[in-house]
Parts: sequence; structure tokens; C-alpha cells
Amino acid sequence: MAITDGPNSLFISSQSKSSSRVGNDILAYCNRCKMNLTHTIVTCGANNKPEKVLCNTCKSEKLYRSPKSEAELAKGGTREMERDEEQDLDLDAGAKRLTGDDPGVKKKSKAKAKSRKKDDSESRTSTKSVAQLPLSMQAGTSEDIAQYEARLSAQKNNVSHAKEYKASVRFKPGEILNHKSFGIGFVVAESGLNKIEVLFSKGRKLLATGLGQ
Repeated sequence: MAITDGPNSLFISSQSKSSSRVGNDILAYCNRCKMNLTHTIVTCGANNKPEKVLCNTCKSEKLYRSPKSEAELAKGGTREMERDEEQDLDLDAGAKRLTGDDPGVKKKSKAKAKSRKKDDSESRTSTKSVAQLPLSMQAGTSEDIAQYEARLSAQKNNVSHAKEYKASVRFKPGEILNHKSFGIGFVVAESGLNKIEVLFSKGRKLLATGLGQ
């Protein structure tokens, strides 16, 4: 205590500080360069032992690893080296997924986009084809079915007098006919010189009328 309180205390304090190995160079194994290289000591732990070091070649900071023997370097490193390599690969793969550089992700995205495009195209084609179908092939709408049931209920007494449909017979709007395939129908409009629009239980159909007259 007497010495530290005397004029030599400053010298002893500075000597203690100068004994720290932080900032000094040390030979260590670099897991990125895969060889023994000179590192700069960043931090020290108990007994002034290096904890973190900075590789003077690749400038990567890591925990201090003692130099590997020539035999270990020749064999490709120990299990610790293999774990480091696997970790680097995982980090690279994660970065590729985040940035969209992963080929697998791109292929999947393209496949989904292609599938959606195909579905949209099929939907448009289906809608277009239905719109282009002739009236005689289109399915009845809910409105047509409701209108048919209302007419059938209102004219149930006249249904028994319905005319048998023949293409040679001329029908006019308001008449009731009996078709061998579609059943009872109500003529709702004329469509051209020899065509009539008829409302059946299955929807509206376009039939020929007055042919040969």
C-alpha cells in the first residue's frame, strides 16, 4: 500500500494498463479464411486471455480460436470448422430468400403466376363461350324459370288446349304450344321472319315457325 501511495503509483498504474493485450496482434484460426492468420485482439477476458479478435485479412470479428495444426488444416478442419461452414451456408440461403435471389422461390412464384393466368384465361373463355351459345342451347336463368311458373299458374286452364309444335305451323306471341322435347311453352316474341322465342321450364328457346308458308 505504501508503494502505491507514493510517487511510483502513477508508474505502476500505467504499467498495469500497458500490460493489457487489447490492440496487439495474435496468430489465430480464421473460420472464414480457413487458415491461421494474424488477428488483432479486440477484447480480453479473465487472466488477460483474448476473447474477441479481428482478422487482419477478411476484417471479420469473431471469438478467438487457437491456431490449427497442419494436420487439422490438411484434413479440412475439425467439427467446429464444419459447423461454421454450415452456418455460413444457412446465412447465405436466408439472405437469398429475403432478397428474392433464391431460384426455388422464383420458380414457385412463376408457377403460381402462371397458374393464376391460366385460371383467368379459362374463366374468360368459359364466359365468352356461354355468351356465344345460341339461345336454344343456353340454360334457363332463375328469372326465366320464375316467369314460366307464373305464366303456367295463370294459364293452367288453357294448357290443355296447347297446339302441338311443328316448324311448318306459324305461332304468334301469347300462344301456348307443346314441344315434344321441351314440353309446354309460351311464345313471348317473334325473332325474325320465321323464328319465335318461346319460354319453357328449362329457359328460353328459339324455334322455327311458318316454314314453307
